[in-house]
Amino acid sequence: MSEKCGIIRIQEKFLQSNQSLAMEFREGFLFGRVIRRRICQWPQYQLVDSNGAVVDIPAVTHQPELRFRDPRNPANDIFYLDTTTNAGRPWFYHGAIGIKPQYINMYLRYPEGDIIPGKFPSIDPIRPATGDNVSPLNELVSPYEDPTDYVEIIIQPGIHLASEYYNTDEKRNHVPVLNLLFCLYWVEWFNASTHPTQISDIALKRYEGSRSTFLKAGFGDFPHDLGKQLLDDWHVEPMALNVASSLGGR
Repeated sequence: MSEKCGIIRIQEKFLQSNQSLAMEFREGFLFGRVIRRRICQWPQYQLVDSNGAVVDIPAVTHQPELRFRDPRNPANDIFYLDTTTNAGRPWFYHGAIGIKPQYINMYLRYPEGDIIPGKFPSIDPIRPATGDNVSPLNELVSPYEDPTDYVEIIIQPGIHLASEYYNTDEKRNHVPVLNLLFCLYWVEWFNASTHPTQISDIALKRYEGSRSTFLKAGFGDFPHDLGKQLLDDWHVEPMALNVASSLGGR
């Protein structure tokens, strides 16, 4: 079903070193390239609460919002980057989550406590507490063995990712088991004064060899904001796509 719906295995969308990219934030787009990357995977991850206890969701029951905590030390948030840069470079996560068993619906929030994206624009908000079957992340669309871009997640520094759950099984308890598959990128952001042609090439996808990829901060309908701290520490000036397209000498 996934392939027929146009859903892609997340590893097919991971960027390679020296690959160009555009990242959309609410303030505008950033343009740059990947300097280096590292695959981060945690298969057989069992959901735990703030005390490190494995979460076993009773039949037809809602599990309130939880971060993705390290079961070895639940004070640690697996996806939280507490510095804006690392080794002198801006960094961020890009990936997806596979889930099992089939009875578990997952409702992601980015950042934690924010609205749940994925609904039709004209309907009421999604209600995890009642197990609404409106665009949930589950095994059908993102299988445990093969996480997909059904929910493609970009996690910038300083943001906590969280999720609610619902067990649709009418007879049995279930422990959500996740396959966390992410790529951690260190990047170089381009400046309009020094890299106008490169920015324009990426914005227009001007030539096939550029392999430029467009990403969106967070996930869902709208990109997350960059914020003052990242603006200052990354030394960037977001710009509109049409402005970026007009740069360069070609």
